[in-house]
Amino acid sequence: MGLFKLVALLLAADFIGAVDSRAINYPVTSASGLGGLSGPRSNYTAFAKALNTAQTSYTCKSEYIDFSDPAALSKFNVAWCPQNAYQTSNSVVWRLTAECGTTMIYPWDFQYGKIEARVRVSPGSGVVSTILLAGPDPADELDWEWVGKDTYTAQSMYFVKGQRVDPNAAFVHTPGDTPQDMAAGFHNYAIELNKDSVKWYIDDWLTRTLPKLDGVPFPSGASRARMGVWDGSQTSGWAGTVDWSRGPFTAEMQWFKFTPYC
Repeated sequence: MGLFKLVALLLAADFIGAVDSRAINYPVTSASGLGGLSGPRSNYTAFAKALNTAQTSYTCKSEYIDFSDPAALSKFNVAWCPQNAYQTSNSVVWRLTAECGTTMIYPWDFQYGKIEARVRVSPGSGVVSTILLAGPDPADELDWEWVGKDTYTAQSMYFVKGQRVDPNAAFVHTPGDTPQDMAAGFHNYAIELNKDSVKWYIDDWLTRTLPKLDGVPFPSGASRARMGVWDGSQTSGWAGTVDWSRGPFTAEMQWFKFTPYC
């Protein structure tokens, strides 16, 4: 494939889905949510040490998990700093302290399907809230990420075999004429992996579509949901720097839905 054709295909793949003036592309380098949610090795639980294996557990069973159920958290593996993932009467809280953030992992995979979650993201410079799909290493990855220094903006991005394909994330606001602060209340976020496309949604609004194109790497192996908060202070300014005097920092999830397409 010629260089100019490849560049054209990459640009098409990256910018399809910037559907109106609420979709903005900033010249900012973004970071892998999977890398951030991995956390420092010293804080790994026993389960987290097995995350980088090639094992997958595919299912065709859909599941809706409501965190008003006291047993809801037990349906996830808390792979990093389990003390920083805890339930309230109607949500699970992800807390970032100077010691660590936290990572929740849904223990099932799909080949194609959709994950959805109702989340309030965390404010605070350097704080990164993340929902993603990722496969085994080297990972295909599909992200929703929010940096706490700008909680009016959500970032969608993807990686193939651990490598960036699009140079920048796609930056979007909430639906409607007036962008909302996503740290001030709950919104519904979704990532849908199809055989021929990936789609990202906010409050049922389709914000971005990534088509599968001949000759362009495509993240077809993103299969398992992970979510949590992490310290993005070391991301060369992308997330900002955490001011720990303002912490601890929290995000919350009220429910999670897993829908395989089988």
